[in-house]
Parts: sequence; structure tokens; C-alpha cells
Amino acid sequence: MPKLSLTRGNKFNSRKNIMALIIMIIVTAIFLYPFFIMLFVSLKSAREALLSPNTFPRDIRPENYLNAWKIMKFHQPFFNSVLVTATGVGGVVVAGGMAAFILAKSKSRIAVPLYFFFVAGIMIPFYTSLIPIVKIMTNLGLTDSRIGLAIAYAGRAMPMGLFMFYGFIKGTPDSIIESAVIDGAGKWKTYWSIVFPLMRPITTTVIILKVLWFWNDFLFPMLMLTTPGKRTIPLTQYYFSGEYGTQWELAFASYIIAMLPVLILYIFGQKNIISGISAGAVKG
Repeated sequence: MPKLSLTRGNKFNSRKNIMALIIMIIVTAIFLYPFFIMLFVSLKSAREALLSPNTFPRDIRPENYLNAWKIMKFHQPFFNSVLVTATGVGGVVVAGGMAAFILAKSKSRIAVPLYFFFVAGIMIPFYTSLIPIVKIMTNLGLTDSRIGLAIAYAGRAMPMGLFMFYGFIKGTPDSIIESAVIDGAGKWKTYWSIVFPLMRPITTTVIILKVLWFWNDFLFPMLMLTTPGKRTIPLTQYYFSGEYGTQWELAFASYIIAMLPVLILYIFGQKNIISGISAGAVKG
């Protein structure tokens, strides 16, 4: 009897796994369907894109990507997006990580209240803080500036970054830090030589999540950047779509071009996202 029950249990579990797999495939296909339509349209002629956007292209035209690149002058918005994203993410990683280290390992009574004060920014809705941030940046003379935009991103993303770093560092054994202090290392050397290398999973997670946000954001650049040469990719695409919106093959090719860098980054870093969030949650 126990063997029979075990057999039935295995069959039941295998059926559940098959059903779960089928459901996952269906859901994945639903979510990927718009992407494949966009890919198909980007490879079609103008006539075929208008008449049959949902079908596989009969005459594949990869030159659509080259034409979209030239018309958009893609090298300039690409450089702007890289500059803004790299500077903003770098600010979150450097400042957020060091602040989290000090607050997590400090023996001062004010450390915990300060931590909750900074992290409280997570509860403020993004659109509520948008106008005050833009006004502050205007008063500081940092509007229509790529570096100013990066500073605004870093400041708005700091609470969540601090929260994630704090949870990871809090679980780091104090003995590791104490041994470094005994060997004569100061806080600066202890953090960069010992603590920061241990933070690789959560650091990778923060980098990928913030890159996805900064790279794809449209509203902040729309409010802060006015000079055409300083526009990021989403803002450039907005004006490009307004001018070439009827040429679907070019518009969709530009979307694919803009999507590729972050898509590649996410594909190679998705394991680190899961492991980093899990490590931060467990250690926190």
C-alpha cells in the first residue's frame, strides 16, 4: 500500500508540473506576442507593415534598422542615455552602499532613526515628488543638463537602493569587520576591501533594476531636457514617432534598437537579480 500511494503521488505531482509548464508557456506566449509583432513589422516594407502587421515578413528588410539609426542620429541619444544612466546608477551604488554600511554597523542610537528617515522616501509616490524635484533642480541651475538629470535619478532612487544594501550588510557577520579593524584597517578600507566585494549579488541587482528604470524613463527627461542634442533615447523616440509615426517599419525598428542594450543586460543578469533580492531578504 505505501508503494501504491507513493506511485499515485508521483503521478499527481508530474501532472501538476505538466499543467504548470503549459500555463507558463501560454502566459509567456501572450506576453511575448507584442514583441514578435514589433520585430516582424520592423523587418517589413512600408506597404507590408500597413497591410499585414501580424504576419511573418515575406521580404525581410534589415536596412530598416540602418535607416532608423541614421534618421534618429542614434549615436547622440545613445551616448546621452549611457551617460545619464551610468552616472545615476553609479551615484546610487557608491553613496547608497557607503551610507548603508555606516547605518547598518553603527552603534549610535541615531543610526536606526536616520535609516528609517531615509527609507521613508520609498513611501512617497513618484509623481508626488516629481514637481518638487524639478523645481529644486531648476533653482540649482541643473535643468537641461544630463548630469543634473542623473543627480535627480540618483536622489529619487536612493531610498530603495539604501534599503536593499542595508538589508544585505546587516546580515554580514561583525567578526569580519572587527578582524579588519584589528589589522589596522579604517572604515574606508574595510568597506571597499572587504564589505563591498561581499555585496556583489545585491550590487548587481541594484544596478540592473536602476538601469532598467533610468534607461527607459520618459517623464523626467521630458521635464528637464530641452536641448535636442541632450535628449535621451525615449525622448528622441517620442519626437521621432511624431514625425515618422506613419512609417511603422522605421518606428518599430527604432524601438528594437533602443530595447537591445537593456534586454541583453537583463538576460545576462537575471540570475543575479533573483539571488540578490533573495540574499537581501534573508539577511535583512
